[in-house]
Amino acid sequence: MVSCRPCGLSYVDPRATRAELEAKLQLWAEQDVVDKERLAEAFEAGNLAHYGRLIALLERHAAPRHRRLLDVGCSTGAFLTVARDKGWNVQGLEVGVASSAHARERLGLDVQRASLYDFAPKESGYDAVALLEVIEHLERPAEALARIRDMLASGGLLLVTTPNFDSLFRRVFGSRWWVVNCEDEHIVLFNLATLTGMLREQGYEILESRIRGLDLVGLAREAKRALRRGGEDPPPAGAAPEGYYDQRSSRARLKRGLDRAGLLAASRAALRGLDRTFAWRASPTYAWGEQLVVIARRA
Repeated sequence: MVSCRPCGLSYVDPRATRAELEAKLQLWAEQDVVDKERLAEAFEAGNLAHYGRLIALLERHAAPRHRRLLDVGCSTGAFLTVARDKGWNVQGLEVGVASSAHARERLGLDVQRASLYDFAPKESGYDAVALLEVIEHLERPAEALARIRDMLASGGLLLVTTPNFDSLFRRVFGSRWWVVNCEDEHIVLFNLATLTGMLREQGYEILESRIRGLDLVGLAREAKRALRRGGEDPPPAGAAPEGYYDQRSSRARLKRGLDRAGLLAASRAALRGLDRTFAWRASPTYAWGEQLVVIARRA
């Protein structure tokens, strides 16, 4: 279930307790390392290329000599490795025991296991902070943005990505959207207006915003399931983990098929072209994409 508040934000309701959320996050952090397919997917070439494009967005607005970056919720360190390779001085923050250990011990990254709410940086004045697919997990997102603002140098940048509540998938399939029905990990949900509004309230200037990604495989799968059910109610939230693995397997099969046909690169380019229409208000596909991407500057 999803409930909306007067501020326009949407919340998962009922929400798991803090202890339940912590236990689930630790379990998923362990799976990020133990599940070799999942680990490989994090460092897959297409995913790293996506991170490279995010870094390029940052660099479009960053001062050339200012290259100190903190990745909050860095998981196993894939984004940090891309930023490091591009010349950034990187540091990570991660609550997961297993994933933070992997980033430190296997990749040699400076990753501290701590919550953003408890983190006390040795040095202040980061030139950029990344918050990638993290804000939807936070119980107090406005406080988190305020803390990050205090960590940024004057004119420092914040890169935020998060699932888009206005996406085509959520509009068509409601609570069957995997973001809503994801073991209660995603507890606060944004569209572009609520995300940029909260950023402005916490002292940021919005520099750039994008909406990207369309889960064609997931849309097709859910449409088939809806036809089989004949309009019956969706399965309970306990079935969410199967949905995640179904999604991953379907996506992997499609990638392999396109790669064998020599169409993977062209398909990715076509989808990136489609992404441009998601942020164009005059487009019939406006806001259909699955992911919000915002670059903001400390005002």
